Amino acid sequence: MEQEIYKQAVAKSRAKDYQAAIQYFSRVIEINPNFAEAYYGRGLAKFDLGNNKEAIADYTQALAINPNYIDAYLARGIANLTVKNISATITDANQIIAINNNYAPAYKLLGNAYRQQHNQADAIDNFKRGAELYLEQKDAVNCRKCLDNIKQIQSVSTAAVKIENNLQKSDSKTFLTKILRKFEKGDRQGVIADLNWALQVDSEDSQAYCCRGIIRHKQGDNLGAISDFNQALQFNDRDVLAYQNRGIIRSKMGDFKGAIADFDAALKIEPNNSLIYVSRGNTYRDMGAYQEAMKDYEQALKINPNEAKAFYHRGIVYSRLEEMKKAIDDYQNAAKLFGDAEDWSNYKKTLDNLKKIQGTVPSQNQNINEDNQYKQLQQKLLKMVGGHWEMAERLIAKVREKYPGRDRIWYLEKVISDYQQ
Repeated sequence: MEQEIYKQAVAKSRAKDYQAAIQYFSRVIEINPNFAEAYYGRGLAKFDLGNNKEAIADYTQALAINPNYIDAYLARGIANLTVKNISATITDANQIIAINNNYAPAYKLLGNAYRQQHNQADAIDNFKRGAELYLEQKDAVNCRKCLDNIKQIQSVSTAAVKIENNLQKSDSKTFLTKILRKFEKGDRQGVIADLNWALQVDSEDSQAYCCRGIIRHKQGDNLGAISDFNQALQFNDRDVLAYQNRGIIRSKMGDFKGAIADFDAALKIEPNNSLIYVSRGNTYRDMGAYQEAMKDYEQALKINPNEAKAFYHRGIVYSRLEEMKKAIDDYQNAAKLFGDAEDWSNYKKTLDNLKKIQGTVPSQNQNINEDNQYKQLQQKLLKMVGGHWEMAERLIAKVREKYPGRDRIWYLEKVISDYQQ
């Protein structure tokens, strides 16, 4: 019987007949004093009639029956905010987060509470978290509301602008990492769709433009990528990733002057970024300006002595200058560093370059090269089999038995290839 009366009460609330709804909810409570949803529903009806204190009392009773009732905490928090009881609002919102830390409305409520306290930093922090969660849920309306609140706060507080810029800077790499991870898993169209949606929500999101530019470049859409980097830089002229990636694409398309300008701009912002020096060095190399390229690779290694890409690309220049011993030294250093980092794609590319020039130097260097290659392959196989070398030896023995007469590196490469498949 109580369920039928409860349904009638809900129907009255939906029809905005709040007085009748309160009567029906009260009848349910008389029948079952432990019906938490009835107290919550009656509280909503009272709140809509402007009876805030009575509404808070009903929400509190619902929570006494069910201490994990998130909707009741949220409703009480909103009612407390209405009567200017900010500390109670913050307590209710934090209680929700303790139950479910991904509940977007709790962060939006906290943002509003802190805003009324004129605590701009915490308000922006919570509106930003709310916007991120609404974005994931594809709730464009509430995401937009959180972003609008941030912009309104920023418009009257230069301190808040600085805080938001710092938040964006700290979050950008995490955001890009998540997007690229999803892309690498194969959901390429899904990634573009997510970024397009994000830009519909906020058409001035420089981070989203930059990420979409990187994805488009990976898909071979260089013109689309450059357009996105242009947009990113229009809204954030200190976006180093946008300058760097636009420079890389311009260089590949033969616009060397534009590429150098982009790398120069990026280095003014991050003068100790070794990879930007490598990228600019590559452009100088492709222009035939080997002296300038060498200066950039050397600066990259001065900043980071373990920058594998600097060794690799300097090795290319040395080989073009026919300084083969120096090229081999650089390739060997690059191979070791790529191997240590388990970057097997660049590791293999480096070894391929070594093989091309290994016949141009004395046999002693060739033997060193082969020993290093063998050790790197051993390390790779050992990691693949979980450190169990006896297992690796059995795999090598089987391949030796099946394919006799090959060299030791061939056997290791064969075992690794078979194991990966």
